Amino acid sequence: MPDLKSLESIYLVLGFIVPGMIITLVRAQFFTGRVQSLTENVVSYIALTVLYYGIAAPFVEYVLTVREPGRMKILAWLALIILLPAAIGFVLGVIGQNDVFRRVLQFFRINPVHATPSAWDYAFARLRGDHFVMITLSDGSTVSGIYGSQSFASSDPAERDLLLQELYEVNGGAWKKRSEQTAILIPSKEIKNVQIWNPKGL
Repeated sequence: MPDLKSLESIYLVLGFIVPGMIITLVRAQFFTGRVQSLTENVVSYIALTVLYYGIAAPFVEYVLTVREPGRMKILAWLALIILLPAAIGFVLGVIGQNDVFRRVLQFFRINPVHATPSAWDYAFARLRGDHFVMITLSDGSTVSGIYGSQSFASSDPAERDLLLQELYEVNGGAWKKRSEQTAILIPSKEIKNVQIWNPKGL
């Protein structure tokens, strides 16, 4: 890591680390929301930034031509260092979450390692709308309910807890909504397995 005590070092970080870091951070929100620390990832950030500048070369050239100090110069550099990397990270996140690259590679009989680090992250990151969920607990009992916009599945690998926004009662295969809306938080140590259904008309 460069020493940030000098102005030149700050410019170096802004120019060669921040764009790659922003791309990584925004993209991560579509997978786990987690990234490694700056010291662990600094080489990756620099490599990604160099690749970004190669792709965005025409815009980089335009920004460098803005000589007059003022609002236009500030906006141009802001777009180059922050806004455009954020947009690229967003696009990469959407493409990655929908397995676009993976499907293209599989079409050519190439099977890459999945970008999502765990089946837990993959399953819950792709859920859209409300879903029926039945959780089998460590003691063999089950908890059933709705996983939706007010629910939460932890992306922390050390604590895979799960918050269901509403509990249901299941009798003979029939799901019945409770008279009172009750949420429940289930710690990871209590979860044995999770079943998910996409209910039509819910």
